[in-house]
Amino acid sequence: MKTLIRFLLGLFIGITLTASAIYGYHFMYDYEPSIVVHGQLTDNEKLAVAETVSSEVKKSGRWVSSFGLTESLLKLPWIRDVSIARSLDNRINVNVEVKNIMARVDADTALTEHGELIQTMREPPSYLPTVQGYPKEQNSTDVEILKKVRAKFALAGEWVSLFELTDKGWHITLDTGHTVLLGDRDLVARAGRFLRIHRELDTSNENTIIVADARYNHGVAVRTEPREKDSPSDSDIAVETLQRE
Repeated sequence: MKTLIRFLLGLFIGITLTASAIYGYHFMYDYEPSIVVHGQLTDNEKLAVAETVSSEVKKSGRWVSSFGLTESLLKLPWIRDVSIARSLDNRINVNVEVKNIMARVDADTALTEHGELIQTMREPPSYLPTVQGYPKEQNSTDVEILKKVRAKFALAGEWVSLFELTDKGWHITLDTGHTVLLGDRDLVARAGRFLRIHRELDTSNENTIIVADARYNHGVAVRTEPREKDSPSDSDIAVETLQRE
């Protein structure tokens, strides 16, 4: 038992002396810690993280706390979580997890899956829809509904390219150009009603688009319009019918 205690005590003293020697060496020769960024980040995001850490090191000194670094990094709007690890070779390892983007707003702004409008440093994937008119003060439930609507269309082989919030409610545009007005409630049910009607419609004419209104309790109002708004045949094609289930 005494032998084990002496062994553990010697091991502890050895580790302590080694760590002290390494840290003392870097301190005496004024070596700044190197910064290593980990995570699935773009080059610009890695640069932003490295610059933030470097700024904090210069401000607080080489022995800046991991807590202080974490606080500074979490101020970057696109970072969801971060962890800091210091190593004996005077290295600061920064592990970063970015927020998941649900839709694009514009070139610099995105909507996260938790309903936040954030400034982003990456170009959202082209397959993500664009959102227009989304309120800045919104709860996550609203985003969850939009995600369910998008998933419902995707399961039917249709892809949403635009969610637009208007004075009439949510207006959906598909990548084919066809549109449907879902309103401001029961969006998932209304999307399903439109899709059941959509399967029966003739969408083979590439010169026209379907314009639908699904705000009815039963059925969907449907009309066709020229794909080009200034087409002279506009008045001939825009005929509205009520399709019932």
